[in-house]
Amino acid sequence: MTKVKIVGEAEEIKVEGNRKGETILKQLGFSPTSTIILKNGKPIPEDVTIGDDDYITIIKSFSGG
Repeated sequence: MTKVKIVGEAEEIKVEGNRKGETILKQLGFSPTSTIILKNGKPIPEDVTIGDDDYITIIKSFSGG
């Protein structure tokens, strides 16, 4: 089971099965273009597969002007 921490949220979410980062983001309602995924503390592209033993941190990113 993959543990997912969303920065700014209090609880961790658990996701089962091996999935690509973009699949997890869509499942949680996030756009791959406005988030950064950290897999075991290191940034990864959204097309990388995430396994049951990985720890994921999702950072919502945005820019302003």
